[in-house]
Amino acid sequence: MIRIFLTLITTLMLGFSASSYAHKDATGIVKERMDLFKKSQQDIKALYSSIRSGELEDIKTNAVALATWGAVMPDYFPKGSGGGVSEASAEIWKDFEGFKNAAKTFELAALSVVDAVDQDNNEALIAAAKSTSNSCKSCHRKFRN
Repeated sequence: MIRIFLTLITTLMLGFSASSYAHKDATGIVKERMDLFKKSQQDIKALYSSIRSGELEDIKTNAVALATWGAVMPDYFPKGSGGGVSEASAEIWKDFEGFKNAAKTFELAALSVVDAVDQDNNEALIAAAKSTSNSCKSCHRKFRN
């Protein structure tokens, strides 16, 4: 079980580490969203750390932070904010409804982590955390360069 968490965290860390180089030249809304994605990366790491340590309130705090980001994420992608140092794929604006749906999927997956904690269901918690991570990866495959 721990091996699965470590694998997921390592995958997320590697996927996000390359993006840190682009941050230095970003400005405006692009920089804001890059910073928020970096925060969500930290929240995912903290979520898995909290799961490993069994800190239920921390699990919920991190999951709520992730869900909150999912709820507002599309607002950080106004038309014309692609290109340059942005890693956002043009597919976001071609299929903005699909992008909004992907953000909603992420939000709901993160909220399912909170539900699992509230239900004191460890099996559901692990499944919800995996679903949250998988929704990140799925969205990145389609909507990130």
